Amino acid sequence: MRRTLTATALAAVCALGLAGCGGSGTSATSGKSDAAGRAPHLKVSGAYMPQPVTDKMAGAFLTVENTGGADKLTSVTSDLSDDVSLHTTKGNAMEHVSSLPVPAGGALKLASGGDHVMFMGLKHKPAEGEKVTVELHFAKAGAITVEVPVKSATYRPGTAATGGHDADSGHSGHADHSGHVHK
Repeated sequence: MRRTLTATALAAVCALGLAGCGGSGTSATSGKSDAAGRAPHLKVSGAYMPQPVTDKMAGAFLTVENTGGADKLTSVTSDLSDDVSLHTTKGNAMEHVSSLPVPAGGALKLASGGDHVMFMGLKHKPAEGEKVTVELHFAKAGAITVEVPVKSATYRPGTAATGGHDADSGHSGHADHSGHVHK
């Protein structure tokens, strides 16, 4: 009996330790369920931040895959800035939103030109190769810590012809929002 309790306690501690680890394959499961009775099961992948052009603002992008019940991303915190918010882009206008849905059995994709994380008033300008720690806060799944690598200002995932870089080096992801209108 004592061995069983010790093994169970050890397994629980290991599971909690792993849930707190950051990285591109970070995941979380919650005891809170959706209307269908399913708890969200979230996994974060593809996180990156284009190197900011100035120390005033930066954007971050990632994908949250959900193989469980519905959830929503409600906020993001980071040591890089005290002013981190969620934004959506409609046409040429950015709009601050209080949350972004993570559909059941689907994904929330934060990408250049669409939904994204916005950092204002940076405490320092991160350089390419650095990692920025962010904590994603979900309504049901709780918090997930992610290490976001800083890529070149022109980085675009999935563009094999340019080695992951956008051929149009004049646009730097959402590091420079001069062409966008905040609502």
